[in-house]
Amino acid sequence: MKFTHNPSLRVTAALATMSMLSLGLMACAPSSGGLKTDEKKDAAELGISDDGYTLDKLIAAAKKEGPLVVSDSTGKITDMADAFTEKYGIKTTGVKQKAGEATEIATREASANNIQTDVFILSDAPAGQHELIDRGIATSWTPPDLADSIDSEFQDPLVVSTDVLVWGYNTELYPDGCPVDNLWALTDDDWSAHVVMEDPTLKSAILYWVNEMSVNHDDDMKKAYEDYYGEKFSSDEKTASAEWLKRLAENKPLLVKSGSDAAEAAGATGQKEGFMGLMSTAKFRDNEDSGYKLGLCTGIAPFSGIGYTKLGLIANGTKSPNAAKLFLHYAMTAEGIAPQVADGKFSGNSDVPPAADEPSGILDYWDEVYVAERKMLDSDFTSLPEWSDFWTAANHS
Repeated sequence: MKFTHNPSLRVTAALATMSMLSLGLMACAPSSGGLKTDEKKDAAELGISDDGYTLDKLIAAAKKEGPLVVSDSTGKITDMADAFTEKYGIKTTGVKQKAGEATEIATREASANNIQTDVFILSDAPAGQHELIDRGIATSWTPPDLADSIDSEFQDPLVVSTDVLVWGYNTELYPDGCPVDNLWALTDDDWSAHVVMEDPTLKSAILYWVNEMSVNHDDDMKKAYEDYYGEKFSSDEKTASAEWLKRLAENKPLLVKSGSDAAEAAGATGQKEGFMGLMSTAKFRDNEDSGYKLGLCTGIAPFSGIGYTKLGLIANGTKSPNAAKLFLHYAMTAEGIAPQVADGKFSGNSDVPPAADEPSGILDYWDEVYVAERKMLDSDFTSLPEWSDFWTAANHS
């Protein structure tokens, strides 16, 4: 039976796959399905060549192709897809998928040789590199005409945007400012069962950050400990970062399904007990939308925020490679990424300014944000299972 290249059918198929995953398929390791690492493609093999590339050539080639399905972990992908459709006349459907779901879906579609999702904006960069690019499932492509405004570390693989996790508190309960100025405070009895965050085994950016701190900035964690407790750091763990994670897990944080839940727990009005919530800067928009009283915690030692990058990937085997490239180009422009920039995210294109009314105020404290390093993709990916087990054991002790 010939496959019908129909966007509504493709979205239905993608959502059906997601439904199957929710029944437990994600617990299984992805099958290789015959995929070979030598199937890895160079971007030049997808659509028109970068040799002699112009945006006009790409647009002309893209308009000859069929519709697109694009995914991202934010619902704003639907706004981006609709705007892209209106601009270029290429029917594009946006689907919200968490990184783990998207990676699994990309793998299964490649294994079945039935590509339904053409473009992935993936919030798990290490998994994108190792599970998708290195295994020949997806390809990274940087628009040649935008390369000069994209930092070299953000080009291979292409970083579409950076999201930032920050600590929020309730300004109604704490009118004098954030009640915490050191990460070690969150491991004390005063904050037992009053730290709200996504489960780190599901929000891998948290564990990637701990890994990078352990490797590159453990002296900062030790100094923060010694400043807070007034004594020399000592632990049976290999690093101060591991000791901090263990203590945080043992302090029984409230684990929620999303940053929205953390924002509500920390920022809702009329509370009698204070909670510290770890959430995306985008959630500070809820102060306006939901009447929350979220305040941004700054001046926290050693870092006040965690920045993690989102990759733009094209599925190998897409029937619309030029349209997929054009969508990534669009996502790297101020016009294309506008719905996400307005929500507190930051473009991988340095020529795209942050939103003037960015909701959290993190721009004034950017030097307090730890941004994931490109050179750590391998270490972050290979160490994740160990850190996940470490967290789980401590959280259930």
